[in-house]
Amino acid sequence: MKSGVYRLLLGAALIAGTQAQAQNAVEAPSSKGPKITLQQAVDIALRNNISVKQSEIQLQNAVLNYQQAKNNQLPGANGTVSEFFNFGRSLDPFTNTYVARNINYNSLGVNAGVTVFNGNLLKNTIAQNDLLVKANQLDMQAMKENISMQVVLAYLNILNAEDQLIIAQSQTAITKLQIERTEKLVRAGSLPQTNLLDLKAQVANEETTVVNNQSTLDLAKLNLVQLLNDKEFSNNVNLDRISVPTPSTTAYEAPVDQIYQTAEGTQPTVKASDLRVKSADKGIEIARAGFLPTINLSASTGANQSNAQKIYKVDGTNQQNLGTVSFNGQDIPLVVNTPRTVEAGTVGYFKQLENTFNYAFGASANIPIFSRFANKTRVSQAKLQKVNAELEAQKTRLTLRQNIEQAYTNMSNSAKRYEALTVQVTALEESFRAAESRFNAGAIDFVSYNLQKTNLDKAKANQIQAKYDFIFRTKILDYYQNKPLTF
Repeated sequence: MKSGVYRLLLGAALIAGTQAQAQNAVEAPSSKGPKITLQQAVDIALRNNISVKQSEIQLQNAVLNYQQAKNNQLPGANGTVSEFFNFGRSLDPFTNTYVARNINYNSLGVNAGVTVFNGNLLKNTIAQNDLLVKANQLDMQAMKENISMQVVLAYLNILNAEDQLIIAQSQTAITKLQIERTEKLVRAGSLPQTNLLDLKAQVANEETTVVNNQSTLDLAKLNLVQLLNDKEFSNNVNLDRISVPTPSTTAYEAPVDQIYQTAEGTQPTVKASDLRVKSADKGIEIARAGFLPTINLSASTGANQSNAQKIYKVDGTNQQNLGTVSFNGQDIPLVVNTPRTVEAGTVGYFKQLENTFNYAFGASANIPIFSRFANKTRVSQAKLQKVNAELEAQKTRLTLRQNIEQAYTNMSNSAKRYEALTVQVTALEESFRAAESRFNAGAIDFVSYNLQKTNLDKAKANQIQAKYDFIFRTKILDYYQNKPLTF
Protein backbone atom coordinates (compact mmCIF):
# COMPACT_ATOMS: atom_id res chain seq x y z
CA MET A 1 0.00 0.00 0.00
CA LYS A 2 2.82 2.33 0.92
CA SER A 3 4.59 1.52 -2.34
CA GLY A 4 1.47 2.42 -4.30
CA VAL A 5 1.33 5.82 -2.58
CA TYR A 6 4.93 6.51 -3.50
CA ARG A 7 4.24 5.53 -7.09
CA LEU A 8 1.30 7.94 -7.18
CA LEU A 9 3.58 10.71 -5.84
CA LEU A 10 6.14 9.90 -8.54
CA GLY A 11 3.43 9.97 -11.20
CA ALA A 12 2.29 13.39 -9.98
CA ALA A 13 5.88 14.62 -10.19
CA LEU A 14 6.16 13.34 -13.74
CA ILE A 15 2.96 15.12 -14.74
CA ALA A 16 4.27 18.33 -13.19
CA GLY A 17 7.54 17.90 -15.07
CA THR A 18 5.68 17.36 -18.35
CA GLN A 19 3.74 20.59 -17.78
CA ALA A 20 6.99 22.42 -17.08
CA GLN A 21 8.38 21.03 -20.34
CA ALA A 22 5.42 22.39 -22.30
CA GLN A 23 5.81 25.76 -20.63
CA ASN A 24 9.56 25.97 -21.34
CA ALA A 25 9.05 25.05 -24.99
CA VAL A 26 7.30 28.37 -25.58
CA GLU A 27 10.45 30.45 -25.05
CA ALA A 28 13.68 30.24 -27.00
CA PRO A 29 17.04 30.03 -25.22
CA SER A 30 18.22 33.41 -24.04
CA SER A 31 21.06 35.20 -25.81
CA LYS A 32 23.15 38.20 -24.90
CA GLY A 33 23.46 39.43 -28.48
CA PRO A 34 21.35 42.19 -30.04
CA LYS A 35 17.95 41.22 -31.38
CA ILE A 36 17.26 41.41 -35.09
CA THR A 37 14.37 40.41 -37.31
CA LEU A 38 14.64 38.29 -40.41
CA GLN A 39 14.26 41.33 -42.69
CA GLN A 40 16.95 43.20 -40.76
CA ALA A 41 19.27 40.21 -41.09
CA VAL A 42 18.73 40.15 -44.86
CA ASP A 43 19.32 43.91 -45.18
CA ILE A 44 22.51 43.78 -43.08
CA ALA A 45 23.88 40.81 -45.03
CA LEU A 46 23.24 42.52 -48.36
CA ARG A 47 24.80 45.76 -47.15
CA ASN A 48 27.99 44.12 -45.86
CA ASN A 49 28.50 41.24 -48.28
CA ILE A 50 31.82 41.62 -50.12
CA SER A 51 30.60 39.78 -53.23
CA VAL A 52 27.69 42.22 -53.52
CA LYS A 53 30.09 45.15 -53.19
CA GLN A 54 32.30 43.68 -55.92
CA SER A 55 29.24 43.21 -58.10
CA GLU A 56 28.33 46.86 -57.54
CA ILE A 57 31.82 47.88 -58.67
CA GLN A 58 31.45 45.77 -61.80
CA LEU A 59 28.11 47.43 -62.48
CA GLN A 60 29.62 50.89 -62.02
CA ASN A 61 32.41 49.97 -64.41
CA ALA A 62 29.85 48.78 -66.98
CA VAL A 63 27.97 52.07 -66.60
CA LEU A 64 31.19 54.02 -67.17
CA ASN A 65 31.90 51.98 -70.33
CA TYR A 66 28.39 52.74 -71.58
CA GLN A 67 28.76 56.44 -70.85
CA GLN A 68 32.13 56.56 -72.57
CA ALA A 69 30.69 54.81 -75.62
CA LYS A 70 28.15 57.63 -75.87
CA ASN A 71 30.82 60.27 -75.33
CA ASN A 72 32.87 58.85 -78.20
CA GLN A 73 30.31 60.41 -80.57
CA LEU A 74 31.43 63.90 -79.51
CA PRO A 75 34.16 65.85 -81.33
CA GLY A 76 37.67 65.61 -79.97
CA ALA A 77 39.96 68.60 -79.50
CA ASN A 78 43.61 68.94 -78.49
CA GLY A 79 45.79 71.93 -77.75
CA THR A 80 49.54 71.93 -78.34
CA VAL A 81 52.25 74.18 -76.96
CA SER A 82 55.88 73.67 -77.95
CA GLU A 83 59.15 75.45 -77.24
CA PHE A 84 62.45 74.66 -78.98
CA PHE A 85 65.96 75.93 -78.27
CA ASN A 86 68.63 75.76 -80.99
CA PHE A 87 72.28 76.46 -80.23
CA GLY A 88 75.13 77.21 -82.64
CA ARG A 89 74.37 77.23 -86.34
CA SER A 90 70.57 77.34 -86.45
CA LEU A 91 67.85 77.55 -89.06
CA ASP A 92 65.96 80.83 -89.03
CA PRO A 93 62.27 79.78 -89.19
CA PHE A 94 61.30 83.00 -90.98
CA THR A 95 64.06 83.29 -93.61
CA ASN A 96 64.69 79.53 -93.82
CA THR A 97 68.41 80.26 -93.88
CA TYR A 98 71.15 79.17 -91.51
CA VAL A 99 72.49 81.74 -89.11
CA ALA A 100 75.29 81.53 -86.58
CA ARG A 101 73.21 82.37 -83.52
CA ASN A 102 71.11 80.74 -80.83
CA ILE A 103 67.39 80.64 -81.63
CA ASN A 104 64.36 79.70 -79.57
CA TYR A 105 61.08 78.89 -81.30
CA ASN A 106 57.56 78.68 -79.78
CA SER A 107 54.34 77.48 -81.40
CA LEU A 108 50.70 77.23 -80.32
CA GLY A 109 47.95 75.16 -81.93
CA VAL A 110 44.49 73.66 -81.54
CA ASN A 111 43.27 70.59 -83.46
CA ALA A 112 39.71 69.29 -83.52
CA GLY A 113 38.09 66.36 -85.27
CA VAL A 114 34.83 64.43 -85.38
CA THR A 115 33.88 61.07 -86.87
CA VAL A 116 31.01 61.41 -89.30
CA PHE A 117 30.67 57.76 -90.31
CA ASN A 118 32.46 54.57 -89.29
CA GLY A 119 30.11 51.79 -90.27
CA ASN A 120 27.80 52.34 -87.25
CA LEU A 121 30.60 51.15 -84.98
CA LEU A 122 29.89 53.85 -82.39
CA LYS A 123 26.14 53.23 -82.48
CA ASN A 124 26.50 49.47 -82.05
CA THR A 125 29.11 49.88 -79.32
CA ILE A 126 26.67 52.06 -77.36
CA ALA A 127 23.92 49.47 -77.77
CA GLN A 128 26.27 46.65 -76.74
CA ASN A 129 27.40 48.45 -73.58
CA ASP A 130 23.80 49.27 -72.70
CA LEU A 131 22.96 45.54 -72.85
CA LEU A 132 25.98 44.72 -70.68
CA VAL A 133 24.87 47.27 -68.06
CA LYS A 134 21.45 45.61 -67.85
CA ALA A 135 23.06 42.15 -67.67
CA ASN A 136 25.29 43.29 -64.78
CA GLN A 137 22.26 44.69 -62.98
CA LEU A 138 20.55 41.31 -63.26
CA ASP A 139 23.71 39.52 -62.08
CA MET A 140 23.75 41.67 -58.97
CA GLN A 141 20.05 41.02 -58.40
CA ALA A 142 20.63 37.26 -58.65
CA MET A 143 23.51 37.49 -56.19
CA LYS A 144 21.38 39.43 -53.70
CA GLU A 145 18.56 36.89 -53.99
CA ASN A 146 21.01 34.04 -53.39
CA ILE A 147 22.38 35.74 -50.28
CA SER A 148 18.85 36.42 -49.04
CA MET A 149 18.07 32.72 -49.43
CA GLN A 150 21.20 31.84 -47.44
CA VAL A 151 20.10 34.19 -44.64
CA VAL A 152 16.62 32.63 -44.57
CA LEU A 153 18.17 29.15 -44.34
CA ALA A 154 20.50 30.29 -41.54
CA TYR A 155 17.54 31.89 -39.76
CA LEU A 156 15.47 28.70 -39.94
CA ASN A 157 18.45 26.61 -38.81
CA ILE A 158 18.71 28.75 -35.68
CA LEU A 159 15.00 28.36 -34.95
CA ASN A 160 15.31 24.61 -35.43
CA ALA A 161 18.39 24.41 -33.19
CA GLU A 162 16.70 26.48 -30.49
CA ASP A 163 13.64 24.23 -30.49
CA GLN A 164 15.81 21.12 -30.41
CA LEU A 165 17.73 22.54 -27.45
CA ILE A 166 14.51 23.33 -25.61
CA ILE A 167 13.32 19.73 -25.96
CA ALA A 168 16.67 18.36 -24.80
CA GLN A 169 16.78 20.72 -21.81
CA SER A 170 13.20 19.88 -20.85
CA GLN A 171 13.91 16.15 -21.09
CA THR A 172 16.97 16.55 -18.87
CA ALA A 173 15.04 18.64 -16.35
CA ILE A 174 12.32 15.98 -16.10
CA THR A 175 14.88 13.22 -15.63
CA LYS A 176 16.63 15.18 -12.87
CA LEU A 177 13.31 15.62 -11.13
CA GLN A 178 12.74 11.90 -11.45
CA ILE A 179 16.14 11.29 -9.83
CA GLU A 180 15.17 13.45 -6.87
CA ARG A 181 11.91 11.56 -6.41
CA THR A 182 13.52 8.17 -6.97
CA GLU A 183 16.23 8.87 -4.38
CA LYS A 184 13.49 9.37 -1.79
CA LEU A 185 11.76 6.17 -2.85
CA VAL A 186 15.06 4.23 -2.74
CA ARG A 187 15.84 5.55 0.73
CA ALA A 188 12.34 4.55 1.77
CA GLY A 189 12.96 1.06 0.37
CA SER A 190 10.11 1.29 -2.16
CA LEU A 191 12.37 1.05 -5.23
CA PRO A 192 15.61 -0.84 -5.86
CA GLN A 193 18.96 0.98 -6.20
CA THR A 194 19.18 -0.05 -9.88
CA ASN A 195 16.32 2.32 -10.75
CA LEU A 196 18.34 5.25 -9.45
CA LEU A 197 21.47 4.14 -11.30
CA ASP A 198 19.52 3.79 -14.54
CA LEU A 199 18.18 7.34 -14.16
CA LYS A 200 21.64 8.75 -13.50
CA ALA A 201 22.98 7.03 -16.61
CA GLN A 202 20.03 8.38 -18.57
CA VAL A 203 20.54 11.97 -17.40
CA ALA A 204 24.22 11.75 -18.39
CA ASN A 205 23.16 10.79 -21.94
CA GLU A 206 20.58 13.57 -22.01
CA GLU A 207 23.10 16.16 -20.82
CA THR A 208 25.38 15.08 -23.65
CA THR A 209 22.48 15.66 -26.03
CA VAL A 210 22.00 19.14 -24.54
CA VAL A 211 25.69 19.94 -25.10
CA ASN A 212 25.48 18.69 -28.69
CA ASN A 213 22.34 20.70 -29.36
CA GLN A 214 23.91 23.81 -27.84
CA SER A 215 26.93 23.31 -30.09
CA THR A 216 24.62 23.00 -33.10
CA LEU A 217 22.87 26.22 -32.08
CA ASP A 218 26.19 28.04 -31.66
CA LEU A 219 27.32 26.92 -35.10
CA ALA A 220 23.99 27.99 -36.63
CA LYS A 221 24.34 31.43 -35.06
CA LEU A 222 27.95 31.65 -36.19
CA ASN A 223 26.86 30.91 -39.73
CA LEU A 224 24.35 33.78 -39.59
CA VAL A 225 26.90 36.12 -38.00
CA GLN A 226 29.35 35.36 -40.81
CA LEU A 227 26.66 36.12 -43.38
CA LEU A 228 25.91 39.44 -41.64
CA ASN A 229 29.62 40.41 -41.64
CA ASP A 230 28.93 43.15 -39.08
CA LYS A 231 31.08 44.00 -36.05
CA GLU A 232 27.96 44.58 -33.97
CA PHE A 233 27.18 40.88 -34.27
CA SER A 234 30.76 39.61 -33.97
CA ASN A 235 30.06 37.49 -30.86
CA ASN A 236 26.44 36.45 -30.85
CA VAL A 237 23.07 37.21 -32.31
CA ASN A 238 19.61 37.00 -30.82
CA LEU A 239 16.75 36.43 -33.21
CA ASP A 240 13.44 38.17 -32.95
CA ARG A 241 11.60 34.90 -33.44
CA ILE A 242 8.84 34.92 -36.00
CA SER A 243 5.74 32.80 -35.90
CA VAL A 244 6.52 30.15 -38.50
CA PRO A 245 3.24 28.68 -39.73
CA THR A 246 2.63 24.96 -39.55
CA PRO A 247 3.27 23.73 -43.08
CA SER A 248 0.57 22.00 -45.05
CA THR A 249 1.49 18.67 -46.55
CA THR A 250 -0.93 19.02 -49.43
CA ALA A 251 0.54 19.03 -52.92
CA TYR A 252 2.38 22.18 -53.93
CA GLU A 253 0.13 24.62 -55.74
CA ALA A 254 2.07 24.43 -59.03
CA PRO A 255 3.64 21.49 -60.90
CA VAL A 256 7.25 21.45 -62.07
CA ASP A 257 6.47 22.62 -65.61
CA GLN A 258 4.52 25.63 -64.38
CA ILE A 259 7.22 26.56 -61.88
CA TYR A 260 9.83 26.37 -64.61
CA GLN A 261 7.80 28.53 -67.01
CA THR A 262 7.41 31.18 -64.33
CA ALA A 263 11.07 31.01 -63.34
CA GLU A 264 12.24 31.20 -66.95
CA GLY A 265 10.47 34.52 -67.35
CA THR A 266 11.48 36.02 -64.00
CA GLN A 267 14.86 34.64 -62.95
CA PRO A 268 17.59 37.28 -63.35
CA THR A 269 20.20 34.71 -64.40
CA VAL A 270 18.08 33.72 -67.42
CA LYS A 271 17.41 37.33 -68.38
CA ALA A 272 21.11 38.18 -68.05
CA SER A 273 22.12 35.28 -70.32
CA ASP A 274 19.61 36.41 -72.97
CA LEU A 275 20.98 39.95 -72.83
CA ARG A 276 24.49 38.64 -73.36
CA VAL A 277 23.30 36.84 -76.51
CA LYS A 278 21.97 40.17 -77.80
CA SER A 279 25.26 41.80 -76.82
CA ALA A 280 27.10 39.19 -78.89
CA ASP A 281 24.86 40.12 -81.85
CA LYS A 282 26.03 43.70 -81.53
CA GLY A 283 29.59 42.43 -81.36
CA ILE A 284 29.16 40.92 -84.84
CA GLU A 285 27.92 44.26 -86.20
CA ILE A 286 30.88 46.01 -84.59
CA ALA A 287 33.31 43.58 -86.25
CA ARG A 288 31.63 44.09 -89.65
CA ALA A 289 32.25 47.84 -89.40
CA GLY A 290 35.88 47.11 -90.27
CA PHE A 291 34.83 46.47 -93.90
CA LEU A 292 33.29 49.95 -94.26
CA PRO A 293 35.02 53.31 -94.79
CA THR A 294 35.53 55.83 -92.02
CA ILE A 295 34.89 59.54 -92.68
CA ASN A 296 36.31 62.23 -90.41
CA LEU A 297 36.11 66.02 -90.35
CA SER A 298 39.01 67.98 -88.89
CA ALA A 299 40.06 71.59 -88.28
CA SER A 300 43.15 73.22 -86.89
CA THR A 301 44.49 76.64 -86.02
CA GLY A 302 47.92 77.79 -84.85
CA ALA A 303 50.54 80.52 -84.53
CA ASN A 304 54.23 80.74 -83.66
CA GLN A 305 56.89 83.04 -82.22
CA SER A 306 60.70 83.16 -82.32
CA ASN A 307 63.44 85.43 -81.10
CA ALA A 308 64.85 85.30 -84.65
CA GLN A 309 62.18 87.70 -85.91
CA LYS A 310 63.75 91.15 -85.45
CA ILE A 311 62.76 94.75 -85.96
CA TYR A 312 65.09 96.66 -88.32
CA LYS A 313 65.48 100.45 -88.91
CA VAL A 314 67.49 102.62 -91.35
CA ASP A 315 70.50 104.25 -89.75
CA GLY A 316 72.17 106.32 -92.46
CA THR A 317 73.60 105.07 -95.71
CA ASN A 318 76.49 102.99 -96.84
CA GLN A 319 78.64 103.84 -99.87
CA GLN A 320 79.48 100.95 -102.06
CA ASN A 321 82.16 101.30 -104.78
CA LEU A 322 81.04 99.31 -107.77
CA GLY A 323 84.22 100.02 -109.73
CA THR A 324 84.96 102.62 -112.44
CA VAL A 325 83.62 103.46 -115.87
CA SER A 326 85.52 105.09 -118.71
CA PHE A 327 84.10 108.29 -120.06
CA ASN A 328 86.01 110.53 -122.56
CA GLY A 329 89.19 108.76 -121.71
CA GLN A 330 88.75 109.23 -118.00
CA ASP A 331 88.02 106.53 -115.34
CA ILE A 332 85.12 107.67 -113.28
CA PRO A 333 84.46 105.78 -110.01
CA LEU A 334 80.95 104.32 -109.68
CA VAL A 335 79.68 104.75 -106.12
CA VAL A 336 76.20 103.66 -104.88
CA ASN A 337 74.66 104.83 -101.62
CA THR A 338 72.52 102.10 -99.94
CA PRO A 339 70.50 102.47 -96.75
CA ARG A 340 72.13 100.99 -93.68
CA THR A 341 69.78 98.89 -91.50
CA VAL A 342 70.39 97.89 -87.90
CA GLU A 343 68.48 95.69 -85.43
CA ALA A 344 66.12 97.61 -83.20
CA GLY A 345 64.86 94.69 -81.10
CA THR A 346 62.64 91.61 -81.42
CA VAL A 347 59.05 91.64 -82.68
CA GLY A 348 56.63 91.41 -79.71
CA TYR A 349 55.29 88.03 -78.68
CA PHE A 350 51.60 88.66 -79.33
CA LYS A 351 52.41 90.63 -82.48
CA GLN A 352 54.22 87.59 -83.83
CA LEU A 353 51.23 85.37 -82.95
CA GLU A 354 48.96 87.81 -84.76
CA ASN A 355 51.21 87.89 -87.80
CA THR A 356 51.58 84.08 -87.98
CA PHE A 357 47.99 83.08 -87.12
CA ASN A 358 46.63 80.40 -89.49
CA TYR A 359 43.77 77.92 -89.67
CA ALA A 360 42.68 75.00 -91.80
CA PHE A 361 39.87 72.50 -92.12
CA GLY A 362 39.22 69.42 -94.18
CA ALA A 363 37.77 65.95 -94.47
CA SER A 364 39.36 62.55 -94.76
CA ALA A 365 38.14 59.10 -95.66
CA ASN A 366 39.83 55.88 -94.66
CA ILE A 367 38.78 53.15 -97.08
CA PRO A 368 39.81 49.59 -96.15
CA ILE A 369 41.19 47.73 -99.16
CA PHE A 370 43.07 44.78 -97.75
CA SER A 371 43.62 44.11 -94.03
CA ARG A 372 45.34 40.74 -94.34
CA PHE A 373 41.94 39.14 -93.54
CA ALA A 374 41.97 40.72 -90.06
CA ASN A 375 38.41 42.03 -90.43
CA LYS A 376 37.18 38.65 -91.63
CA THR A 377 38.82 36.99 -88.65
CA ARG A 378 37.22 39.46 -86.22
CA VAL A 379 33.77 38.75 -87.68
CA SER A 380 34.31 35.00 -87.37
CA GLN A 381 35.44 35.40 -83.77
CA ALA A 382 32.40 37.54 -82.98
CA LYS A 383 30.13 34.86 -84.41
CA LEU A 384 31.81 32.23 -82.25
CA GLN A 385 31.26 34.45 -79.21
CA LYS A 386 27.57 34.59 -80.05
CA VAL A 387 27.39 30.80 -80.34
CA ASN A 388 29.09 30.50 -76.97
CA ALA A 389 26.65 33.04 -75.46
CA GLU A 390 23.73 31.01 -76.83
CA LEU A 391 25.19 27.84 -75.30
CA GLU A 392 25.57 29.64 -71.96
CA ALA A 393 21.92 30.70 -72.15
CA GLN A 394 20.89 27.10 -72.84
CA LYS A 395 23.10 25.92 -69.98
CA THR A 396 21.49 28.46 -67.65
CA ARG A 397 18.01 27.22 -68.55
CA LEU A 398 19.07 23.59 -68.18
CA THR A 399 20.58 24.29 -64.77
CA LEU A 400 17.44 26.15 -63.75
CA ARG A 401 15.26 23.23 -64.84
CA GLN A 402 17.42 20.72 -62.98
CA ASN A 403 17.47 22.86 -59.83
CA ILE A 404 13.68 23.18 -59.89
CA GLU A 405 13.22 19.45 -60.40
CA GLN A 406 15.64 18.72 -57.56
CA ALA A 407 13.97 21.29 -55.30
CA TYR A 408 10.53 19.89 -56.08
CA THR A 409 11.68 16.34 -55.30
CA ASN A 410 13.30 17.49 -52.05
CA MET A 411 10.15 19.35 -51.10
CA SER A 412 7.95 16.33 -51.81
CA ASN A 413 10.22 14.04 -49.78
CA SER A 414 10.39 16.49 -46.87
CA ALA A 415 6.59 16.81 -46.94
CA LYS A 416 6.22 13.03 -46.74
CA ARG A 417 8.75 12.85 -43.92
CA TYR A 418 7.04 15.63 -41.97
CA GLU A 419 3.64 14.02 -42.48
CA ALA A 420 4.93 10.63 -41.36
CA LEU A 421 6.60 12.11 -38.28
CA THR A 422 3.45 14.04 -37.43
CA VAL A 423 1.47 10.79 -37.49
CA GLN A 424 4.21 9.16 -35.43
CA VAL A 425 4.15 11.93 -32.80
CA THR A 426 0.35 11.71 -32.54
CA ALA A 427 0.52 7.95 -32.06
CA LEU A 428 3.35 8.17 -29.52
CA GLU A 429 1.49 10.85 -27.56
CA GLU A 430 -1.46 8.48 -27.22
CA SER A 431 0.86 5.64 -26.30
CA PHE A 432 2.66 7.80 -23.75
CA ARG A 433 -0.58 8.89 -22.09
CA ALA A 434 -1.59 5.25 -21.78
CA ALA A 435 1.84 4.28 -20.41
CA GLU A 436 1.69 7.17 -17.95
CA SER A 437 -1.67 6.02 -16.64
CA ARG A 438 -0.45 2.42 -16.36
CA PHE A 439 2.73 3.56 -14.62
CA ASN A 440 0.80 5.64 -12.12
CA ALA A 441 -1.36 2.61 -11.46
CA GLY A 442 1.73 0.43 -10.96
CA ALA A 443 0.99 -1.77 -13.97
CA ILE A 444 4.39 -1.19 -15.68
CA ASP A 445 7.88 -0.50 -14.41
CA PHE A 446 9.88 2.68 -14.85
CA VAL A 447 11.99 1.32 -17.68
CA SER A 448 8.94 0.70 -19.86
CA TYR A 449 7.54 4.11 -18.97
CA ASN A 450 10.81 5.88 -19.70
CA LEU A 451 11.14 4.10 -23.05
CA GLN A 452 7.79 5.54 -24.12
CA LYS A 453 8.83 9.03 -23.02
CA THR A 454 12.18 8.82 -24.80
CA ASN A 455 10.57 7.66 -28.04
CA LEU A 456 8.11 10.55 -27.87
CA ASP A 457 10.87 13.13 -27.25
CA LYS A 458 12.93 11.81 -30.15
CA ALA A 459 9.91 11.83 -32.45
CA LYS A 460 9.13 15.44 -31.50
CA ALA A 461 12.72 16.47 -32.16
CA ASN A 462 12.64 14.77 -35.56
CA GLN A 463 9.30 16.39 -36.30
CA ILE A 464 10.70 19.86 -35.58
CA GLN A 465 13.67 19.24 -37.83
CA ALA A 466 11.42 17.93 -40.59
CA LYS A 467 9.15 20.95 -40.16
CA TYR A 468 11.87 23.53 -40.78
CA ASP A 469 13.36 21.47 -43.59
CA PHE A 470 9.96 21.28 -45.27
CA ILE A 471 9.41 25.03 -44.81
CA PHE A 472 12.75 25.88 -46.41
CA ARG A 473 12.17 23.49 -49.33
CA THR A 474 8.84 25.17 -49.91
CA LYS A 475 10.46 28.62 -49.79
CA ILE A 476 12.88 27.56 -52.53
CA LEU A 477 9.96 26.78 -54.82
CA ASP A 478 8.32 30.06 -53.80
CA TYR A 479 11.51 31.82 -54.86
CA TYR A 480 11.34 30.21 -58.31
CA GLN A 481 7.71 31.35 -58.43
CA ASN A 482 8.91 34.93 -57.84
CA LYS A 483 7.19 35.07 -54.46
CA PRO A 484 8.59 36.97 -51.46
CA LEU A 485 10.64 35.07 -48.89
CA THR A 486 8.59 36.39 -45.98
CA PHE A 487 6.48 34.15 -43.73
